[in-house]
Amino acid sequence: MTESPVALHYEESGGGLPVIIMHGLFGSLANWRGVARALSARYRVINLDLRNHGNSPWQVDTRYTALAQDVLALMDRLGLERARLLGHSLGGKLAMVLADLAPERFTHLAVIDIAPKAYPAWHQEVFSALRAVDLAHLRSRDAASAMMATHLFDPAVRAFLTANLVHNPQGWRWRFHLDALQAAYPSVSQMPALHGFFCGATLFVRGAHSAYIADADIPILAAAYPQGCLHTLNGARHWPHIEAPDAFLHAIQQFFTEGCAPFGTLAEQNFLA
Repeated sequence: MTESPVALHYEESGGGLPVIIMHGLFGSLANWRGVARALSARYRVINLDLRNHGNSPWQVDTRYTALAQDVLALMDRLGLERARLLGHSLGGKLAMVLADLAPERFTHLAVIDIAPKAYPAWHQEVFSALRAVDLAHLRSRDAASAMMATHLFDPAVRAFLTANLVHNPQGWRWRFHLDALQAAYPSVSQMPALHGFFCGATLFVRGAHSAYIADADIPILAAAYPQGCLHTLNGARHWPHIEAPDAFLHAIQQFFTEGCAPFGTLAEQNFLA
């Protein structure tokens, strides 16, 4: 049985044409405040927390269709008939699902470092690291990072995760619903079947040092997004908005104003690949 949509937590800024920002797995709208601030000079920006993340409600159902209904319900609540979508990783897959379910409601998709395909279980070590944190006896975020180090060697990833620790009078807790996310991970790693192809402008942004969008994926992108384009950011991995922020913002702003013209079409890039 499908649950009712939850009322998503969000921050709104700026004015003009609406842009909806959707973060990735284990993230929150806090990760995107800098991008939201920059885009709000020209757009009405809705930066949101997906269900089971940030300050949005927790639910057992973490299927993409449930997440999509949450976003559509928020759009209805805010009176947004159409919007531009920007989604990273999990949020990028969700952007593709939304455009498939309700293509008439979206003019542009900016999909950040994710493709419409299934992925290996790359986050198992992250779940192991999160489970290694003894919340009952935790003293600080630094202590949590040390507990995670056996499973996660990258201090930047540990810092990203420990930013989701919240302290209250009852002690420490995760801002995301760890149990629900871990239970849903096998299905979240997959990609729901798309029922057609999206004819709106679609930009895929990938980090040059990321494994999430390979050259071999370009035919998949071209088939599903005939008006699509691909932009690679040098010096970036899976978080290009953090690792190459100026170049990332420039690409997004160009795309929202000019479409794929500055980047070349996926069909052209497919030929070159």
